[in-house]
Amino acid sequence: MPYAPFYQYIGLVEEEAGMARTIAELEGRRTAVLKEIAEIGDMRRGSIAERYRQCGKHPCCCEQADHPGHGPYYSLTVKAEGTTVTRHVAAGGELAKVQREIGAFRRFQDLVPQLVAVNEEICEARPVEGGVEEASERQAMKKKLPKSSKRRSRGRSSR
Repeated sequence: MPYAPFYQYIGLVEEEAGMARTIAELEGRRTAVLKEIAEIGDMRRGSIAERYRQCGKHPCCCEQADHPGHGPYYSLTVKAEGTTVTRHVAAGGELAKVQREIGAFRRFQDLVPQLVAVNEEICEARPVEGGVEEASERQAMKKKLPKSSKRRSRGRSSR
């Protein structure tokens, strides 16, 4: 489930709903989440696949049924603009770098729903500015506007 962290966070918010949090506490949480996002650094979408292949040469040991094949070979797969793009990734330093960047992106994906949820809580907790004045203006407008006429149904004529 790609949205599991979001639903886990929503569960935490619902648990804390019994505890009324102040706007200052919520803004502090938002600042903390934004700080975590800012510290993520380089990130990229995608996934790493580890593959083993048979070479196809007749005397090679990879022809045997119990042999896994040559490898491992690593590839990075990314879906971009409706197409899937796969490229080879060298084992060692490049592989470690790509794995670190993908991990950073997954952390980013976990933090964004938390940021949205905290912002929604802040929006709900903030009082409406000019709420009393707007209500009295609405009441005054209702008194000034003409009432809409109700359409009277005509009786059915029998032919």
